Amino acid sequence: MVDVYVIGGGLPELSAALELAEVGLSVRTGDWPIEGAPAAVARARAEAVGGADALPDPDGVLRELLQHIAAPLSQGGHVNDEVRAVSVAPNPVLLRGIKQEWVPQPVPAALGIPAVPISSHAVAVLGGRAAARAYLDRVKPVLTIGKAHSLGELVRSRLGEAVVERLVDPFVRERFGLAADEVEVAAAVPGLNEALTRAGSLSGAVLANADRDVARETAVAPVGGWPAAFAELKQRLGLYGAQVAAATVTAVERTGDDVWRVEEVDGTVTEARALVVGVDASSAREAPAVLETAGVLSEALHDVLPTRWRMEARVALAAGADGLPIGDETALCAVELADGQHWAVRVEPGGARRARLSGPVIEGVDLEGVPSEGQVQRSVSEALTAVGLAAAGGVEAVLRIAPYASIEQREAAERRLGAAREATHDLLAVGEALHGGSTASAVADARTQAVLLRRRLAGIAD
Repeated sequence: MVDVYVIGGGLPELSAALELAEVGLSVRTGDWPIEGAPAAVARARAEAVGGADALPDPDGVLRELLQHIAAPLSQGGHVNDEVRAVSVAPNPVLLRGIKQEWVPQPVPAALGIPAVPISSHAVAVLGGRAAARAYLDRVKPVLTIGKAHSLGELVRSRLGEAVVERLVDPFVRERFGLAADEVEVAAAVPGLNEALTRAGSLSGAVLANADRDVARETAVAPVGGWPAAFAELKQRLGLYGAQVAAATVTAVERTGDDVWRVEEVDGTVTEARALVVGVDASSAREAPAVLETAGVLSEALHDVLPTRWRMEARVALAAGADGLPIGDETALCAVELADGQHWAVRVEPGGARRARLSGPVIEGVDLEGVPSEGQVQRSVSEALTAVGLAAAGGVEAVLRIAPYASIEQREAAERRLGAAREATHDLLAVGEALHGGSTASAVADARTQAVLLRRRLAGIAD
């Protein structure tokens, strides 16, 4: 029997496993039986990421984890330079201007909201009349101090409809998959309401919070990419005696009050005192089938599975397309398709230009609204055509967890997760799917909860 069996190979699960193994608990890790796991940055798996994609890290959680696993185990040892954290600050993008050409985004800005609404870049995007309308924000009194809820309504009332449509909408569609009117201010730009109260204008609030916004938007990646970080993390687990299953988990059941029985596809059976279960977009989507015969595990996870999803697609762009931005810069826009759906299109820099397209939110735990492969390809083709671009190859589509669009959504998810953990103390569910797709939040939660679990297993906490 082992102390803890960890199911899943994502960053939250493995960081929890490390917290447990470091204090001498016996740990075994095995993965979900999911074929064709998507190459998703949100999952942050070495096998799937395959590159140095930076992950959002607003509170420095991922940076601290990387520092922890890069540090030498003994005094005088060498730091693993491949795992050192590198900050990736947000860069301005090109937006579609008033004349439908690509022009620089006005900066400073917070989720597209300009700090200087009458700058030359703002005029190029908005046009002179709309920019002048936006500048009235500086003299308009603040009547609803600290009480604005809808981001779209706030920006529209202060800066005008053109700012919502041309500056804010592309960023909000890309991040949340919703219109700005459907996203809460506090979820989109934390601290903006309070800064508005102090500054007396929305653009002034953005300017006052510019450094804070940049820090919150700064992402992090290991020097050698996430594969190097995963390799070091797994090596650390091995040094602490953690076992790694050679086959995936095929069945889980409780055989006693304090015993979990985990069966792997090759027939290996392991009993454990506690279970850590990782839930990301892939395992959450397959959970009904994966957990069909899992009994207590299936029941315990049912209420915490995500209900809001979205599609993301990546595609190579054909050279010489009329809408392709000139130069090695990132471009972003939002387009409305014939069926009324809105997709965000980001043209990524590099020699072989590629585009990343983000679709609208899909509601429902049963995933009935998830488009087929053919539907995704048609949507991608239509979205690219709308901005004068064309695909040069096949579409790589992945299902993501939609981020929380309001504080209430986030708190409701936290309440459900807390209730599930209270009901089963020897089962710890972790993962991005439980935190609106945020790897950083999932890692922070997994490490904290792993410490509490190891205290219970050691008999020093209830």
